Amino acid sequence: MDNGVASNTSWLYDSPVNSDVEAKLRRFLVELKNTDRILGIQVCAYKDGQVIIDTAAGLLGKDDPRPVKPNNLFPVFSVAQQRHWTSSESIAASNMDNGVASNTTWLYDSPVNSDVETKLRCFLVESKNADRILGIQVCAYKDGHVIIDTAAGLLEKDDPRPVQPNSLFPVFSVTKGVTAGMIHWLADKGKLKLDDNVANIWPEFGTNGKDQIKVNHILNHTAGLHNALAGISEEDVTLFCDFDECLKRIAMVAPETEPGHIQLYHYLSYGWLCGGIIEHASGKKFQEILDDAIVRPLNVEGELYIGIPPGVESRLATLTIDPDDLILLDPEHDIYKSSSYKASLPSSYTFSFVSSLIPLLNTLNARCAIHPAANGHFSARAVARYYSTLVDGGVVPPRHPSSIPPLESHPTSDEVDTKIFTNSKWKIHDAFLGDGDYKDLIVSDGKFRLGFFNFETSDGSTIGFGHPGLGGSTGYCDVNNRFAIAVNVNKLSLGALTGEIIKFVCSELDLPIPDLYDH
Repeated sequence: MDNGVASNTSWLYDSPVNSDVEAKLRRFLVELKNTDRILGIQVCAYKDGQVIIDTAAGLLGKDDPRPVKPNNLFPVFSVAQQRHWTSSESIAASNMDNGVASNTTWLYDSPVNSDVETKLRCFLVESKNADRILGIQVCAYKDGHVIIDTAAGLLEKDDPRPVQPNSLFPVFSVTKGVTAGMIHWLADKGKLKLDDNVANIWPEFGTNGKDQIKVNHILNHTAGLHNALAGISEEDVTLFCDFDECLKRIAMVAPETEPGHIQLYHYLSYGWLCGGIIEHASGKKFQEILDDAIVRPLNVEGELYIGIPPGVESRLATLTIDPDDLILLDPEHDIYKSSSYKASLPSSYTFSFVSSLIPLLNTLNARCAIHPAANGHFSARAVARYYSTLVDGGVVPPRHPSSIPPLESHPTSDEVDTKIFTNSKWKIHDAFLGDGDYKDLIVSDGKFRLGFFNFETSDGSTIGFGHPGLGGSTGYCDVNNRFAIAVNVNKLSLGALTGEIIKFVCSELDLPIPDLYDH
């Protein structure tokens, strides 16, 4: 092996050699073993943020044939005062760059992709020790390559199952950004135009004064249907979970305001309205278009669902929220009084709705339902990959070879330039943001553009687009810096922790910080 670990190489755990120094170290360890100075051992070292040694050898116990592996736990006494049993790899990672403090075993064991990820992991451990995190995923791309892919914590309170990179989190309105991408994909394919009357696509929709509502009004939250089917998540859960019946019901409602004039957040109705457009414009079921437009070309099979299939239940994160944090999500709380976002919330977006939706989306029936506004079950790396694709105008990033566990359907070759849109990058971005040829399709002073939330600096300059979700999960991209990030959490809050993560990463990379998180 690499110029020869001498004898007894079977005594060494079979793992890749990371450097010349590791090859020499392994020869030295065999010599020590031959003089009976080692029973079991692990050695791990990092240099400049990269692993240069990760060697395990020997036996777990005297007269015990089980071999030492890199993930075995050793009693280390005072090496780490708050971690009495750990692996050498965990200690090496924790000491790297002045150290992730304690509890590094709480972090899922995956490769470190950058210096900023090392520092982020330190920050996450500190936040966990302050009881601010239950389970979390953070993934980011820069210039088409993964720079962060970290998972940590637990899937559920009082449940020992760890969060992994392929765990599925309910992400609420982060879902809307994916649904918007499906409509833009259909527009790019010529199946619809963004200024089409919805009734021309979906004839049953053109009743009760809705004949002048256009696709762009739906995407821009100016259709006047902000309260449509409000209350069903509290009053009729069976209906809430019946996608086809909700399409029929919403096609019959009447708008409350003239389309195209007042932006009020279509917090639930957006999903059924977009879902109906997608199905009628394509002639296919919603799930088929989700697979055709996004899941298969981006190779995120198994990690991006709007309505989960059977067989993924063991990977589901469960939502939790402390009572003090729940109160802060009340739209009538004083914290919203001076917020510009308060003006875009409709009358039916109430504390009763918010407090009922959280436990509802922990139920299996609701998780299985198709709800294109709020019921996405995504991994952060699937969302980050999605926005990395969009930031490059639809060009899918190359495979991420160190992804552990592998993204379900990563290509087996290093293929690049798979493109989900035919139009140019800048035309696609104009369509998302309501700029250029699309500037007349949005209200000028709204936070929402054409299906996406406008991420901007505190002075109003556009950074990019994406969509935040209730409780802290988010995904967005920075169009000028080819940066995309997603954060998933299952301990819900007003989003302060997510904001700190975004600020931390953006500051480390010298990127503009979205005003939404710059507080």
